[in-house]
Amino acid sequence: MRMDGYRRVLAHPGVGLLMGLGFLSKIAVVAIPVVMNLGVVLGLGRGFGASGLVIALWTVGVAIGGPIQGKLMDRHGVRPVLAVSVVGQALFWGFGPSLPYGVLSASAVVCGLLNLPGFAIVRLRLAVAIPDEQRHTAFALDAMTSNISYMVGPALGVTIATAISSDMSMRGLGLVLTIAGIGLWLLNPQVREVTEDAETPSAKPAKVSFRTWFSPALVPVLMATTATTLATAGYEVAIVGGLREAGQVSWSGLVLTVCGLCSLIGALLYGTLKKPPTFALISAMVGLTTILGGFATGDWRWLCLAMVLPAALCSPSFASTASAASKLAPAGSRGVVMGCYSAALTLGNSIGAPLSGTVQDSTSAVWAFVVIGVASATLSVLALAGNAWFARQPDAEPTPPALAESVV
Repeated sequence: MRMDGYRRVLAHPGVGLLMGLGFLSKIAVVAIPVVMNLGVVLGLGRGFGASGLVIALWTVGVAIGGPIQGKLMDRHGVRPVLAVSVVGQALFWGFGPSLPYGVLSASAVVCGLLNLPGFAIVRLRLAVAIPDEQRHTAFALDAMTSNISYMVGPALGVTIATAISSDMSMRGLGLVLTIAGIGLWLLNPQVREVTEDAETPSAKPAKVSFRTWFSPALVPVLMATTATTLATAGYEVAIVGGLREAGQVSWSGLVLTVCGLCSLIGALLYGTLKKPPTFALISAMVGLTTILGGFATGDWRWLCLAMVLPAALCSPSFASTASAASKLAPAGSRGVVMGCYSAALTLGNSIGAPLSGTVQDSTSAVWAFVVIGVASATLSVLALAGNAWFARQPDAEPTPPALAESVV
């Protein structure tokens, strides 16, 4: 296995420390839904429906706030955005356990709007600092840290909430977010383009119109991103539901852990490729292979085996879509483009889990796998066709070489 690419990425000044601080922020951010859930259920004594509403409101805030934060970082850099975010997160998580349900629900929207942009900052810095030929390796590394954070963050949040208290879990989460945010503020990673005649970014970047940065070629990337998150969020719910139907729900944690490890290995292997396949092809394979899980819900061993392929492909899909989005972003608009990318991730998550649960309630977990897989694959095929069409348009703006070469 060729690991030289990873060493070259980490050799860039500040990238190693950035990945470490980004990893800390990711652990906290991905734990937010489960910590909010337990804070409402255990702390306030409300039901799961009430907790779901709070999480949904937070998700709306994140979807709206992501592009706005990205635009602000394009104009002013990361420090002003981080300063506001850190203050907002510290206040919400510090006082959140003491708030009544109605105030907590309203505050969740603001918490989402001011979400710590650790994911976005890491991706923006990699897009600016890493050359095109190394970028897919850099985003594979980012996908690996994201994958590990999803394995650690929610589990840690649940452990603290159940072993100590939900209040401690919420305040501890706020402390980690604050530390990570201050660390990123001190590091001040450069996420804006550097002018040719200076080593510092332009104080007043030129304004870029919506029609300039939101090119039609970005649409397939966002579609493939949504398709992948739809599949992963959906099959996680279907795994638990399928094993519950088989009377083996106690094994669901092990199956999900196997999925996480396969995803980590997939990202590691993807980063070593010299010429990775197109993003839409990878996301289509995630959807198609997810269908296989529906035929293995009767036994946790077979389900582990069936989920190897979709799990191993999900991190490469995230890495490839993030890399493609960064290549399509013009100078001065990387932040807002990656903010839209984050919104696409949120959209897929918000569709996949409820869709899977609804299908299970009306039919069975088998059909949940099938519906989620077909929906994801269909969206990905449309993205693949769109990407190929845009790449072959002679009158359109030139497609970045890395995208054009990957079209199959």
